[in-house]
Amino acid sequence: MAQLGRFPLFRLGTLLARQLSVPVAQRIKRYAVHSPVVRRGVRRAGRCFHAAELRFRLWSLALRPPRDLPSISDQAALDTGANILGEAAVFALGGLIVVLEVNRQAIKQEDKVLEEESRWLALRLSLEELRRELALQQQDIDRLFATLRRLAPDLTPPATPHGPPELQPRSKAEGIPPPKSQCD
Repeated sequence: MAQLGRFPLFRLGTLLARQLSVPVAQRIKRYAVHSPVVRRGVRRAGRCFHAAELRFRLWSLALRPPRDLPSISDQAALDTGANILGEAAVFALGGLIVVLEVNRQAIKQEDKVLEEESRWLALRLSLEELRRELALQQQDIDRLFATLRRLAPDLTPPATPHGPPELQPRSKAEGIPPPKSQCD
């Protein structure tokens, strides 16, 4: 059900184009039959197709083709050529749809890859920025401890590798009272 909300319009468009290709092919056939200029080429294509089909049938039956193939009538050649032209139009439209779909999928995949790479780049940049901030803060902490050692030599910070060092007096007698809690 979640997929229904994201029904791809491109797929709906390709379905519409496939449905419209049949009437377009019929219109192309009618134009080919009625246009005197196109008629000659279509008739020639129909005769060539008839000859090729006949040769293929004879070859597949393992028969020797005759020297002169029987010709077909002008109207049959015209109909065959018009059908070939219409089918070629439908095939070209289907091929175009496939190419566009493959191209769309490739672009979509490329966008995903680029998005993932940009996320990784942003993470790396923020990590580098945090490392620089940490180095600057460590320099400030070292500078402050050096100043503190100079001003109060009786206080020494213990070496703690994790977390900020806490200041403790050298002897309990010279100690400073612990800080008061803000909850009191």
